[in-house]
Amino acid sequence: MSAPVRVTLGLVLAAACIGGCSESTKSPPVVQEIVKPTPEQEFAALLKKAEAGDAGAQFKLGLMYAKGESVPKDTLKAAELWQKAAAQGNAGAQISLGAIYAKGEGVPKDAVKAIDWYQKAAAQGDADAQFALGMMHLRGEGVPKDPVKAVEWFKKAATQGDTDAPFYLGSAYYSGIGVPRDEVKAVEWFQKSAAQGDAKSQAMLVSFYFAGLVVSKDYVLGYAWANLAAISDCKSCTDLRNSIELKLSSSEKAEGQRISSNWKKGQILVREGMSTTGTPPPYGTLSKQGTGTAFLVSNSGHAITNHHVINGCREVKAEGRDGGIKVVTSDTINDLALLQIPGAINATATVTSDPAKLRQGEDIVVFGFPLNSVLSSGGNLTPGVVSALTGLGNNTNQIQITAPIQPGSSGSPVLNKKGEVVGVVSTKLSDLKMAKATGQVGQTVNFAVGSQTLRSFLDTHSVEYRTGGGFFSWAKSNADLADEARSWTLLVECWK
Repeated sequence: MSAPVRVTLGLVLAAACIGGCSESTKSPPVVQEIVKPTPEQEFAALLKKAEAGDAGAQFKLGLMYAKGESVPKDTLKAAELWQKAAAQGNAGAQISLGAIYAKGEGVPKDAVKAIDWYQKAAAQGDADAQFALGMMHLRGEGVPKDPVKAVEWFKKAATQGDTDAPFYLGSAYYSGIGVPRDEVKAVEWFQKSAAQGDAKSQAMLVSFYFAGLVVSKDYVLGYAWANLAAISDCKSCTDLRNSIELKLSSSEKAEGQRISSNWKKGQILVREGMSTTGTPPPYGTLSKQGTGTAFLVSNSGHAITNHHVINGCREVKAEGRDGGIKVVTSDTINDLALLQIPGAINATATVTSDPAKLRQGEDIVVFGFPLNSVLSSGGNLTPGVVSALTGLGNNTNQIQITAPIQPGSSGSPVLNKKGEVVGVVSTKLSDLKMAKATGQVGQTVNFAVGSQTLRSFLDTHSVEYRTGGGFFSWAKSNADLADEARSWTLLVECWK
């Protein structure tokens, strides 16, 4: 056992008095003895607490056995201590048990048990456990493979500052796995991850800057990110940086090197002379790229439009509403998107209560904002009929309608004569493709997402909406239908 360490204090005080202290303030040097416990003494104290049932001590002692610090390495002993601590709710022990069961270290490999312990720690808000659950769902280990669930866990972990989750969120949005494909959000998450020093995210930003995808094309910033990525042990990142250098002028190379050499963790790289605030730089001036129609379905401000209306938009706006619209979620397969509209809600649509009652040949109307720049800004009502109960290629999620459809009609509600939503305008048959295929132009061949698919979409995302039917449900005139629909439909704009 080594001797205690003695630390002597007071010599500085004594030296400071030389030639400057009065008789009354002069005193012998004060010697204070501080005894630092030896590793053996620390271990003994920790062991005593652990044996007394202290969860924190059990967790720390388990770490010592797992790492072989001051004791021979013994993963089995570590697992026993963590079991005791985890049973008392110690999150560190719970995630440690999850890790050893996932890897099979000291215990039989068991992904199901790993998931169970991760979930216990995640429920206490442990970001590492939340990230681990995201990876388990992404890979299908211990649970069915579920990219959507994986993204949910990654978002929870990222919100609490986990530094690994942002890269996986960026990858999810870039590839459209688990979430609708969104290159703008992909760049935002890659920037957050790159700012924390993740080489993979830094390398991804290189490709965005060189291609001018989402961000403005900028070889200097791309090279600067490549420089940072190359600092890591990523050989491919070094090769990428070296290949980029060949395309730059000497001045561009020098600026890129200065930018990367002045970088501090937590910063987003910007060109010289601009502020580094740690937030993503502006992408440039946005411009309106297209419009569509949305209709309110809940008093909480939820609205429905098409996925293709908001796809790739850096900002979604509603005419007459202050602030941007939040895209809650979207369904790329069925072409639906759920929006959160700001401001007061005065009226909402009524969704049909029995989609199966819709009949071929039934009269319908469509209310929306087609060709808003040239047609009425107050909305347009166009009548038609249900020409088929299935869509293109006998798609049972769609209906076919004859109401004329124009650019801007996408997302418009299709209403029966009672004013109930029986569909959401989605697509029209391309006149050009029809002419090339058959030599003729299709006449009023348009498609809408069926109300059963709409109801399932709303139910899946726990949106409360009003349904029709009952004693007070009756057929209305087109004029009445227009008045009602005007109160809960919106012109939405896609800005890029």
